[in-house]
Amino acid sequence: MKAFDAKGIGAMAPTAFAGMNANQMKALPPSAMSGMVAEQLNQLTPAAFKAMGTQQFQQLPPAAFAGMTQQQMGQMPPTAMRTFDSKDLGAMAPTAFAGMNANQMKALPPSAMTGMVAEQLNQLPPAAFKAMGANQFKSLPPAAFAGVTPQQLGQLPPAALKALGTSSLTQLPPTAMAGIKLAQAKSFSASQLQALTPEQKAAIPENVVSGLSAAQKGALAE
Repeated sequence: MKAFDAKGIGAMAPTAFAGMNANQMKALPPSAMSGMVAEQLNQLTPAAFKAMGTQQFQQLPPAAFAGMTQQQMGQMPPTAMRTFDSKDLGAMAPTAFAGMNANQMKALPPSAMTGMVAEQLNQLPPAAFKAMGANQFKSLPPAAFAGVTPQQLGQLPPAALKALGTSSLTQLPPTAMAGIKLAQAKSFSASQLQALTPEQKAAIPENVVSGLSAAQKGALAE
């Protein structure tokens, strides 16, 4: 495997990668990884995928990440996540995000988050979503928030919602607002509450609305 180059890897049938083991993966030169395509990456076993080193990850072309599976994502070391940029993240199959854990999320550079789309964000487990740091959260493009689920929203610290701009806030699906908790809603400013769409306002649970301050209730009614 040490003799392979990018052309050699690129010429292999995708099904051949299903037979690759961890030791063989470790032996591949990082430069050879630049020839890998999505269909080949998709066939790697979780064990072979886990054996991929940081330098090998860095050489993968962004388009190859479209082949990543949920099981492969679960095996990726957090150190590898630190090498991701927005193109790498944006190219990933949405279903792969269902395998992301909290430690992997914490390792993602905030700059990489700008490549995330709604369909990917929607697949994040609540634990991974909760692990998102303030800088990562702020880096998400507004359109990505259209993928937030009620379970994900309920995991957010109040400070994260307080820092959310209205362009992102108004992208939240009304169904997601059903998962908001009183402590979270109390962090909203009057301008944030005023910016909510009628559908979002209507979806906030009654027990949450009743616990808001008079000023917040007034802003919500506008």
